[in-house]
Amino acid sequence: MYSVSQIQQLQQKVADYERQQPATGTSTTQQGSPSQDQGAENGDPPTTRNAGSSPVSDNHLGTRAAETPRSETSAFSLLGQRPPNEDRVPASRVPSSRAPRAILPEPSLSSSEIFGTEIRTLLLARSTAGSEKSPAASMAVASPHLDRELIANVRGWPSEEEANQLLELVVLNVGISQHLFDIRSFSDSLSRLYRDTGNETPIRGLWFVQVLFVLAIGKLLRAGTVEDSEVPGVAFFNEAMKHMPTMSDMKKHSVLGIEVVGLAALFLQVADRKDEAYLYASMALRLAISHGMHKSTGNGKFSRSESVHRSRLWWSLYMQERRLAAAGGYPMAIADEAISIGPPTDVAGFASAAAIRVNVRAAQITGRITSTIYVQNTNSEASFIKDIETILHSLHDVESTMPAEYRMNFSPTGLTVAGIIFSDADPSYARTSASLYLSIYQAVIHTVRPILLYMARNVRDRESEPAPNLSPTLRRLGEICVEAARKSLAILQALRNTELIAKNAFLDLDILFSVGFVFVLVEAIHPSKNLGISGIEGSRNVLQYLVTVGNRAAAKRLGELDQMCLHLRPPSQDHQDLPYETANVAAHTSGSNPQPEGDQPMDLSNSPMLNAMFPGNGDLANISLQGEDGLYWVYHEPGFVYTGAELADWEALEY
Repeated sequence: MYSVSQIQQLQQKVADYERQQPATGTSTTQQGSPSQDQGAENGDPPTTRNAGSSPVSDNHLGTRAAETPRSETSAFSLLGQRPPNEDRVPASRVPSSRAPRAILPEPSLSSSEIFGTEIRTLLLARSTAGSEKSPAASMAVASPHLDRELIANVRGWPSEEEANQLLELVVLNVGISQHLFDIRSFSDSLSRLYRDTGNETPIRGLWFVQVLFVLAIGKLLRAGTVEDSEVPGVAFFNEAMKHMPTMSDMKKHSVLGIEVVGLAALFLQVADRKDEAYLYASMALRLAISHGMHKSTGNGKFSRSESVHRSRLWWSLYMQERRLAAAGGYPMAIADEAISIGPPTDVAGFASAAAIRVNVRAAQITGRITSTIYVQNTNSEASFIKDIETILHSLHDVESTMPAEYRMNFSPTGLTVAGIIFSDADPSYARTSASLYLSIYQAVIHTVRPILLYMARNVRDRESEPAPNLSPTLRRLGEICVEAARKSLAILQALRNTELIAKNAFLDLDILFSVGFVFVLVEAIHPSKNLGISGIEGSRNVLQYLVTVGNRAAAKRLGELDQMCLHLRPPSQDHQDLPYETANVAAHTSGSNPQPEGDQPMDLSNSPMLNAMFPGNGDLANISLQGEDGLYWVYHEPGFVYTGAELADWEALEY
């Protein structure tokens, strides 16, 4: 334990060091050199990149704009330097009368960096006695200020009214079941950005990057038209990427830096750039891990509002990374066993966490699906079968315990949310309920779709019955997969008819393509019975609607779905003989397709397709896989590796 006199000596040494002047006479200056420190402290603005020198064209998302930011000189290259009088502890400051905090010689202090952090925390705590800020908040690096004229250089900068509309759109689609930034704080700051227009009120640099990302996501969700020359929001995204600091500097910005990286991942996710989105989502999650956000903090280190925000932010990043890992067949960044922080809770003064909790549970199950089914492991047959059964029961539990305000009911007359017809329900509840149920059904499909693939392979390889050796239980699992696809399509059609479907959104588009793929498999299993036709056409109609509102990713998925359908017909069959229409993908982007009328919802009361394929009723709650040894070999068929990605699994089935 260190005495008061030792602490005062350390404080004096820090003050003496800060008063030292850098050596002069050098003709060149490296980044981070003393002369740069002096310039930063004298108030000289940091050097910015020339906006016109960006290697990214605004006509496309730009691969280089989405790459990990380089450490070139930019508006954030001097983030590690302190501006005048900011976060500085003068040596002449009178020590607080409060007893000084002692530094215990713990093993964790073996790192000189951690020890230095403890020293700075101690000095800040003494110099800001009585302050309500937490140590972590006080230690966050201050973002450099930018000239307000930067806004004038942003092409298409929205009015305050439009900016708030874009924010509301982001909140409606991803702000209730997720929490990637503090909406209240962001809204207040956005208002000040438009009302404090003088150059004497500079803009915090990294926060402005966050604004650009939120506006970019809003524009992307709002979509545009097929005639637009660029992806909506890409101009704001590219501008934000030009000012992104390096990952090393980003870590110094604590929670704000984590939020910014998570929002960058969200834009790429919504834009259907899943590979890049996974990279940024993983970086955001690892930044959060480096700040200990995965650990329970019950020692009062943070204020209540900080704790609530950190908890919800952590779990939102967790959900984002888990789903992107599952979509791309990638490994996950952290095991559930390493996470000790509890799920989000309801706290007075904050929005309900009910939707986030459901989303977290679905994401946790998604992680188990990925690690159990789509990762090569050495689990025994008994262990694998038990894991599958546990996953199915967990999914049933999530659906059956849905909060009352989001509970959805399927009937021949249509969907209801909390007992209210879907079209009459509050849009925020209807949209959130749809997202939660789609997440659950997507997980169900990913869990049992290998059974349909197995049956389709039997038909292709043996030209026989789909699976003569499948037990009734495994056939019921196949039924459950098709049932989840049918319910998902009914939800997507309801979203489309009420115009609540996100015109650009990862979840809606991803589940829509998964649904279409399931019905393609149904056709492959029973090629002469036309059992999957209505499902394929329903999926194509929603995809065509998304294409007409400017969703380029939907045009690509529609072309891929049509390509699958073309491979379903026998070689001797003409295109006109198909009971469904297919077209070249170029036609979907030409603007010639009329906007489809509202889709008729699928009748969920009776399904000749299911009755023909599978006898009985598929209920997750009643599924027991005890003694179903054949299940292991359905999922581990020699020469066939399931990836979870529709196209990859289809190509493996095709060839």
